[in-house]
Amino acid sequence: MKCASCGKSKAKRHCPALRASICPVCCGEKRGVEIKCPLDCIYFVEGQKHQQLKVMHQRLRKEGAVSYVRRAELYNRNPGVFARIEKIFADAFRANRKLRNDDVVSALELVKSTLDTEKKGLIYQHQSENSFANELSTRLLIALTEFKDSPDISEDRVTIDFALSVVDDFLKEAKFYMENDSNLQSYLVHILRYHPEEDVPSAGRQSELIITP
Repeated sequence: MKCASCGKSKAKRHCPALRASICPVCCGEKRGVEIKCPLDCIYFVEGQKHQQLKVMHQRLRKEGAVSYVRRAELYNRNPGVFARIEKIFADAFRANRKLRNDDVVSALELVKSTLDTEKKGLIYQHQSENSFANELSTRLLIALTEFKDSPDISEDRVTIDFALSVVDDFLKEAKFYMENDSNLQSYLVHILRYHPEEDVPSAGRQSELIITP
């Protein structure tokens, strides 16, 4: 039996998303990206664990445990900010598959510069010649502004210093992928797999978000 995805290789495992059998290569490369895997699929779960451990070991070898301790401390203070930023990345990549790791890095650097300028008392949004980065940075700034200034947010309100710390944390993570993975979209693929697309949007249903370490 041929793979239901590529139609070439031999199918060796059942894919609950496609309701057919696929080859291990298509399963490994397309899960959570081109194939909308259910969150309880054993191959999806195991693949996520494997990739997470791989990246964690790489960062631990290069940076020690500092980056993970810092991420945990920031996340525990306001998980909603992390969920929103990751969702912005996932939605942007899903809408534009030309986005790359360096676009994310550029966008985060623009956001960081804009927040630094605001901290000094000036309101000015930094821009670049990268239109992808400009659009992404605008989406991020809108979200962060809501967490900083919206009167509807009380318990989850953040300071500009906290927003800068979160942006800097994402920036370091994105740079790690850009500098250590030959795949130019590896960071975006990583984020996308933690934010599977909803098949049937519903106002009464919340998506299950998994925040990266």
